[in-house]
Amino acid sequence: MRINDGILGTMTKLFLAHILALPVVAGDLPPVDVFFGTENGGNVFPGAARPFGMARMGVDMVDTKEGSVYSGYAPDGNVAGISMMHESGTGGAPEYGVVAQLPLTKDEDYSKTVSVGRAKADAAEVGNYTVFLSNGVIANFAAAERSGIVEYSFPENASAKVMVNVSHHLRADSRPYWTQNFVEGSANVSSELNAYTGHSTIEGGWANQSPWTIYFCSKFDTPADSVSSYENGNVKNATFVTSNNKSENIGLVFSFPSGTSKLRSKMGISHISTDQACSNIASEINDFDLATVISDAQTAWENEVFSKVTISDSNSTLLQLAYNALYGSHLLPSNKTGENPNWKSSEPYYDDFFTIWDTFRCLNPLLNILNPTRGAEIIRSLTDTYKHVGFTPDGRSANQNGKTQGGSDSDIIFADAFVKDIGGGINWDESYAAMVKNAEVEPPYRLDTFVPGSITNQGRQGISQYKKIGYLSRDYTRSVSKTVEFAYDDFALSVVAKGLHKDDDHEKYLNRSSYWKNLWNKDASSKSCNYTGFLQPRHNNGSWATDKYDPLSCEGCYWANDEYEGRPVEYGWAVPHDIAGLLDLIGDNQTFITRLDDMFGLKGHSYADIGNEPSFLTPYLYNYVNAQSKTVETIRYIINHSYSTGASGLPGNSDAGAMQAYLFFALVGFYPVTGTTTYLISSPFVSNVTFNLDNGAKVSITTSNLSSDSFYVQSVQLNGKDWNKNWFSHDDLFSHGGTLHFNLGTSPVQWDTGVEPPSPGHQN
Repeated sequence: MRINDGILGTMTKLFLAHILALPVVAGDLPPVDVFFGTENGGNVFPGAARPFGMARMGVDMVDTKEGSVYSGYAPDGNVAGISMMHESGTGGAPEYGVVAQLPLTKDEDYSKTVSVGRAKADAAEVGNYTVFLSNGVIANFAAAERSGIVEYSFPENASAKVMVNVSHHLRADSRPYWTQNFVEGSANVSSELNAYTGHSTIEGGWANQSPWTIYFCSKFDTPADSVSSYENGNVKNATFVTSNNKSENIGLVFSFPSGTSKLRSKMGISHISTDQACSNIASEINDFDLATVISDAQTAWENEVFSKVTISDSNSTLLQLAYNALYGSHLLPSNKTGENPNWKSSEPYYDDFFTIWDTFRCLNPLLNILNPTRGAEIIRSLTDTYKHVGFTPDGRSANQNGKTQGGSDSDIIFADAFVKDIGGGINWDESYAAMVKNAEVEPPYRLDTFVPGSITNQGRQGISQYKKIGYLSRDYTRSVSKTVEFAYDDFALSVVAKGLHKDDDHEKYLNRSSYWKNLWNKDASSKSCNYTGFLQPRHNNGSWATDKYDPLSCEGCYWANDEYEGRPVEYGWAVPHDIAGLLDLIGDNQTFITRLDDMFGLKGHSYADIGNEPSFLTPYLYNYVNAQSKTVETIRYIINHSYSTGASGLPGNSDAGAMQAYLFFALVGFYPVTGTTTYLISSPFVSNVTFNLDNGAKVSITTSNLSSDSFYVQSVQLNGKDWNKNWFSHDDLFSHGGTLHFNLGTSPVQWDTGVEPPSPGHQN
């Protein structure tokens, strides 16, 4: 069977046609397009950043066609500021966009939002960004870990001014219930008129955060001639500005000497104090050396990310996709160790988990392969958050636990790190205690006026009912998707409990991991399907909820519905720990295959939304009935039809890099079953991949006879020996290194005759 050439053909045309997202490729860096996924709802942050850096320096746009901008960037509109903090790939509402400067060439009306148009498209490379403004100013900037530097090039004979907008932040005017708001702030200029310090306090945003404060410090390489302050358009000569009026727009305007053509500014940020913000500049940026900051950023990306994987293929488009995926999956979370304003600790501190309910499925397992040190720091940080806050987050930003979509999916991240023995000084007794708290204790109620019904920002809402009756009833929103995730979370606890020799706990949580079956109605049906049996919500008394129920619909698939980001037909597959149990309920292998076929447009009805994470694993499930060739066909179809190069290259919200991690695993030919040691084999898109592991070992994935028509697996050799299973374990390759070789052909064959992938949560 021939699959659409997709990436190998039409995507090259898309790449050449796209003008806004062509990167400047520097030195020996791989061909990364930092604009990949910035449009079409991808919301990727394209600005200057380090891997997991706290400072993400980028443009903030207003007056765009799409309205609200969540990462700050849009290809159209006007620049309202170059600010120091952003998220990447977030949906629903913005976060940050604080500590901003904007170069000007004339006085403006400061009673309203001041912005400047673009003269041409922005240019960017890894670690470096340039914006060309319509007032003739070119701004080139780069970020360190907690500071950044910008160089302004002013046109000849122009007045050189820089506006410092203290109240600046990203807004969601199209979603006012989730917008951020300025609370209060101030700024103070040095006597030499070449520096300023201050703070800004913001509230609201995606998780409706309580007020939080960012402190800043900035230095110019040229003193200003004069400084003015403004408060809602009231301009006066002053070197200090302050306001605690939420409706006010406040800031400073620096006017530099006549003839100033080049101006550089260093900016530092801190959650602790202005002194700490200044110290961050001093420790990270020498003098005003922009070139060194750029070089250091690129070195950080090379050492921590790109050097971990060597990819070879004659198709440059595929290479760029693979490295785009690696880049986009290493922007979040933010390493804020030493910048925690809420408690003091010697443990690592990470923030901006946006969100774990997305990243646990494949991004965190990718980090555990490529960078187990970071993976371990994340576990330690989540554990420390539990110790001081009371629960681990499902999402977290601005140093506060945010919304919880389904379960306590940090449990699954913990289990993945545990079974893969990533090391790194994790105290597993403490981490397991955090998991048990999630599994046993009802979290505090937290009112969210946007979401009908009770909600929480941590733990598992409704856990008391779940423990009592074996599922969440329609008394709770998202009862179906939450029950499914609670069961998966319980499996994660059983895994860690077993490893810690807590036998009673292991048995208890293993039993609870089958509770998802309590929402399986064998008689549930749809007119569009010639089979029965689907997940269905239930009432507290055990009766099936039939009102507004259709297994092929979830209404809005949103916070107030029975399922979030997926329909019952999708969530039925979302039990990675117990696919054997699902097969028992479905009845036989052929019906299992037929139902999987229906999930995708290749041969069915496209019930699965690959632009959201709940269906990530589903196309790989053919492996569980030794129909691996159908996994290969389906993954080929998904990647060729849903991904492309360029700014619109993602099928949906990046979700902090989850979508890119999914792409990466597809391109290299295997996929993790998170919380277990199992990887499911598909078929590589690229000829050769070498993982350079932190322990010095290497994992080589090679192919024979790979082409756009030849991608079906004919045979596999694992570590030099014939292999007839369509899966392998972490120990087979990633603990000590090894080799995986694919012999490929143009037609499917039944090569996978060995035992099917394990279902470690299955109980007869």
